[in-house]
Amino acid sequence: MLDKYQGYEHFFNAKQGELSYNSFEIEKNEPLDNVELKVQELLENCEKKNIKIVTIWDENFPELLKNITSPPLLLFVRGNLPDRDLNLISIVGTRHNTMYGKLITEKFVEYFVNNNIGIVSGLANGIDTISHRKVCEMKGKTFAIVAHGVDMISSAFSEKIASRIVENGGGIISEYPCGTPAQIGYFPVRNRIISGFSQATLIIESGIKSGTLITAKFAFDQNREVYAIPGNINSEKSKGCNELIKNNQSILCTSPEQILIDFGWKLKELPLANEAIQLENANELKLYKILDHEPKQVDIIADMADLEIPQVLVTLLNLEFKGLIKQLPGKNFIKV
Repeated sequence: MLDKYQGYEHFFNAKQGELSYNSFEIEKNEPLDNVELKVQELLENCEKKNIKIVTIWDENFPELLKNITSPPLLLFVRGNLPDRDLNLISIVGTRHNTMYGKLITEKFVEYFVNNNIGIVSGLANGIDTISHRKVCEMKGKTFAIVAHGVDMISSAFSEKIASRIVENGGGIISEYPCGTPAQIGYFPVRNRIISGFSQATLIIESGIKSGTLITAKFAFDQNREVYAIPGNINSEKSKGCNELIKNNQSILCTSPEQILIDFGWKLKELPLANEAIQLENANELKLYKILDHEPKQVDIIADMADLEIPQVLVTLLNLEFKGLIKQLPGKNFIKV
């Protein structure tokens, strides 16, 4: 920073919007010795914790992020930054998702990972966490942009996911230095980085008043594509997405293939999940026809099939072993 601006006083006089220096707690007239001491302490702390510091002038700083309004001056990275040739999609949504949101997120993420797409999100509960976990299950690359120091993940659950992200070659990334606790004001500011990392941002479930819509607006202002999953018009969790679509602030998205086709990214020829699977008897055929992509409870399935529940459970188990259906909490089942 001192080399770039010929002294930190010139850094403070840089054009507003040229860059963001949230990483520094430095007073404008602070003595240079104090500044150098703070920087040295920061470097030593990061080295102890195996946290990399990447500046906006480094070759491996993400090019797309560099081009946004007010890019971060520094990134603190636990793990890795994305490779330059890795296509990225940001996925964000409500912290209080429905089963519909969970299933859609897992379906889209599975398709993206199978097509070598990296996923960016924010490590929050709900849609963010579902996205990161699914990528990790598939040994793909995912990157969590957090609104605090990368060493300040508060919950054991989130830390477990963060460790898996790093183990799989992804990264936990922040513009805030080690030891910085989360503050309410940091989250909306962080959202510009989530959208800034990627060519496209996908919104899966959002209320009308939600931080998710802040990310959508950042993506829109950054001239990045915004996609939104339509939802039930009576669901509070889908009102934000439906409003984005209605106001032409996002592209209505009904399949993951749509995004790859829009960008001209190469699609893999993936085998169908139930290709070459044979149904062995009339009960399997009957239950398979009854099930669709809306969860059905086992009692309802038994009534529709006119079968006893023990018969239904055995048949459903066989269909699940074949990869044709999936069991959800509460003895609910859907087609895969």
